[in-house]
Amino acid sequence: MQRRPHLAAALAIAPALAAAAAAAQEPLVLDELLVTGGRTPIGVTETGRAYTVITGDQLAAQGARYVSDALRQVPGVAVSRGGSLGGLTQIRVRGAESNQVLVLIDGVEVAPAGNGELDFGSLVVADIERIEVLRGPQSALFGSNAAAGVIQIITRRGRRDDLAFRARVEGGSDGTALATASLAGGGDTWDAAFSASMRRADGFNIATGFGDREGEMDGDMNLTLNAKGNWDLTEDFALGGVIRYVDRNSETDDQSFPFPADATSGFVIDSDDVNESRDVSLGLFARYEMLDDALVHQLRFDFTDNYSDALSDGASTFRNESRRYKGSYQGSYAFETGPVSHLVTGLAEYEQEENEATTARQSRTLFGLAGEYRGSIGGFDLQAGLRNDFNDEFEDALTFSVSGSYTVAPTGTRLHGSVGRGVTNPTFFEQFGFSPDFFIGNPSLEPERTFMWDLGVEQPFLDGRLVLDATYFRGKVTDEIISGFDADAGLTTSVNATGESPRQGVELALTAFPTDALSITASYTYTLAEEGSTGRQEVRRPRHMAALDVTWGFLDGRGRLNVNAAYNGEQRDLDFSDGFFGVQPLVTLDDYVLLSVQGSYKVTENVELYARIENAANVDYQEVYRFETQGVAGFAGIRLEF
Repeated sequence: MQRRPHLAAALAIAPALAAAAAAAQEPLVLDELLVTGGRTPIGVTETGRAYTVITGDQLAAQGARYVSDALRQVPGVAVSRGGSLGGLTQIRVRGAESNQVLVLIDGVEVAPAGNGELDFGSLVVADIERIEVLRGPQSALFGSNAAAGVIQIITRRGRRDDLAFRARVEGGSDGTALATASLAGGGDTWDAAFSASMRRADGFNIATGFGDREGEMDGDMNLTLNAKGNWDLTEDFALGGVIRYVDRNSETDDQSFPFPADATSGFVIDSDDVNESRDVSLGLFARYEMLDDALVHQLRFDFTDNYSDALSDGASTFRNESRRYKGSYQGSYAFETGPVSHLVTGLAEYEQEENEATTARQSRTLFGLAGEYRGSIGGFDLQAGLRNDFNDEFEDALTFSVSGSYTVAPTGTRLHGSVGRGVTNPTFFEQFGFSPDFFIGNPSLEPERTFMWDLGVEQPFLDGRLVLDATYFRGKVTDEIISGFDADAGLTTSVNATGESPRQGVELALTAFPTDALSITASYTYTLAEEGSTGRQEVRRPRHMAALDVTWGFLDGRGRLNVNAAYNGEQRDLDFSDGFFGVQPLVTLDDYVLLSVQGSYKVTENVELYARIENAANVDYQEVYRFETQGVAGFAGIRLEF
């Protein structure tokens, strides 16, 4: 095989290549792998799908506290946080809703089954090796909820025949305190890693309205534990696994929805409200290689348990727990016919989801069959996937994906494009409801169906020191699930929208390394997303977004300065001034720029000091209507590595 790494080798060296990329600030090398690029890793120049990789080194340079902060730099990604530090944070890709983006941590789907979306307020930056973002429908490869894309967080793994220790301590504004520690090691045939992170903050006041608790701060506590390991029993047989635990306590305020509506409607009011949550995820795998590693079998089992409890004045107002059990078999075979390299993968997957709310308990099952083909000849690479999901509670779904990449020699120009159909299943809340006095479910809902295509060109200049990438995307969502009203019950519910909800836009990305000490990344995104039934602009999806990140190393690399800015254009949001029921009018939120600056200095090879200013321009802005946000804030800390 001339251009494609051997299949078993690709699976084995993916973490090592990721670690190497994170260790140095330089352009992506040709043999770097995109772990999430398909059912098996794929070279970054071979995939036709639009992607972005954020390395651990970039995260350290920026000093990002939450994964969502780093994602503001990614083309096509919109971030909205409705609360204080660690508060509810939603991610939207290419104008899609937040539950249409699949989130994986070390291969395990982590979003709760109840509402189908991950609260990114739970994801602190700690011991992360890299973040991969895949844009466009990926349901043919990853199933439901990958209709708009996939975000995978890959944590650091252990080190063979070595031992490494990392620690970090930080303090700063809003009563913030952070402590992290990780240990990674291993022997000839095994490796293991463990990390722990504790972050707490007194927070700031998110309320914009009335109440007798004026000035009450809304803080957050987050404990995250993560462990992963790999063991080669023989040269051909390996076992591995990962387990993750997150315990959160996030203070918030009540948003007023009186009936009938009055002067307080829609305002956020100081109150003693707390959201407590506990998330557990587990992934285990066994891999066996045959035929000189050309044929690879993999069995995998994943489990997630997500528990949350909303408290008001110490009393529980809504409790929910959801579980997901997933088992799969995957087989991949790599072969050649003359100058053409082939890779064929088959997947069979069984999934059971359970959800238990304060009011009721439900469960549902899914069985999926999928196949993927890759072919490579010369500078042309082709990927194609097909999947059928058999659902017991709603309509079955057939999805597909085709993508291609062609590199023009000797200019290095790379043409890439993809087309696909994705599907998003109704959530438990949408299908069954969660509050009989407020919201009822709709068992007749159909899955949302997304169709999208994109075309792009990537052009390197100056021997790869400057790379420009431009991508145009266009698509639609059919049977979009939106809020509705059940006239018989007199309550809100979920309904499938009539018509088609269009999505289109442009994504521009620039990566530059003018010198060995200076790196620059920049992006711009234009997104048009409209609701099919009304033609209104979708909320919390700005039409214009841009980002700039500059890192400069000095004093022979001992010092480092990072400046990053994220521009969020005007966006529409719901105005609840007339109450929760009925069709809410839209309000326009002003555009804003978030500027952060961080400087660091290595006192020794093992000790690094750093300081950071967030929202350095002290911009007054809102990401969710009537939820206050943080002003200028400063932090300082120390990193240790042995």
